[in-house]
Amino acid sequence: MTGKIDLIKRVAIIAIAGFLILLHAVGLFDTLSKGAMPDYSAFENLQSILSVFIILSLALVIFGKRIGLIGMWVSITTLILTQYWAHFGFVDADFTQGRSVFSYLRGFMIPTAITVLCYLPFKTKT
Repeated sequence: MTGKIDLIKRVAIIAIAGFLILLHAVGLFDTLSKGAMPDYSAFENLQSILSVFIILSLALVIFGKRIGLIGMWVSITTLILTQYWAHFGFVDADFTQGRSVFSYLRGFMIPTAITVLCYLPFKTKT
């Protein structure tokens, strides 16, 4: 029975991490298709670099490397901190208009789910 549960956990991790990889890859592609990176602000370049780190760390998570979880948390936390940096007016960014201060914390939901799936042992009846 634990083999089935481990398989389900593994598939769920791959699906959730794959979704996040796809989300960041599409955002990165969208950003890069608009023009040359040297023309972007330092804020946009930093967010693009963080997206690359998120993609790489999630790929490590999919391959079962524990260091990937650390990289995922560091890069996603840094990305959220840059969004707060913009929200409080240090950077001019359109995405801050009309958003609550707490709305950026949603970025922690998926990493939390991935971490719980990686570390939570599921007990089965024997």
